[in-house]
Amino acid sequence: MTFDAIRLQSWYGTQQGETVAGLVGEVMTRWVSQIPSRQTCGIGFTQPYLEQLSPWLGSCVGAAPAEMGVSLWPQGKANRIAQVRPDALPFPDQHFNRVIMAHLLEGTLSSRGVLREAWRILEPGGRLLVVVPNRGGLWARRDFTPFGRGRPFSPNQIREALQGSLFVMRQSCFALFRPPVKGNRWLGSASSWEKAGNRWFAPLGGVILCEAEKLVYAQSALSSTVGRTQRVVKPLPCNQERQSELLSTGKE
Repeated sequence: MTFDAIRLQSWYGTQQGETVAGLVGEVMTRWVSQIPSRQTCGIGFTQPYLEQLSPWLGSCVGAAPAEMGVSLWPQGKANRIAQVRPDALPFPDQHFNRVIMAHLLEGTLSSRGVLREAWRILEPGGRLLVVVPNRGGLWARRDFTPFGRGRPFSPNQIREALQGSLFVMRQSCFALFRPPVKGNRWLGSASSWEKAGNRWFAPLGGVILCEAEKLVYAQSALSSTVGRTQRVVKPLPCNQERQSELLSTGKE
């Protein structure tokens, strides 16, 4: 399991956590700003990113797994975070335009169950934005950060998980190339690390970001044809002598 909500909140309150939220949030902002939402749900521990993305999220609520606990959000205002079962969300079908997941899939026993619930509460054409630790990155090897807890994903694994839950991948990338060292060392050069990493050693990024879309047309078209047998009426073969006999009988 990942850090609990209190430890996550504490970590994101450090200078290192704020830097990480800024680097990852920068990628998320580029994607989300292209397709603003009316209704958004953040599942897992998404509070640091919801703050940054708020201009494009419309009405926004959060949902945290019971094992993680709840850290109230937003600060100083009416709470909008609920404690839930991520595989049985208390929201109606097709209620949201966008779902954002962070610090969630790597700590669940059934990522498929969680992703199918996200699919259910999204409207057709809705977008899912997922952040998971990269199995090939350095941050997954350091358990003093939230990205070093739980089960990391490879690019193929997260793609297969999304496709297996009826999502269509739209875009993905790596982020967080700064080495995961304790303290504030190298924080000032974090932006330079991101530029160099994306250009020269992208697969070593600490996290994978994926944006996928809920499409229902392909599934509906497939289900409408499966099990149906098309019947085609074809004339029986008839030799020339038989045709002449039938014609002569008809004349008589």
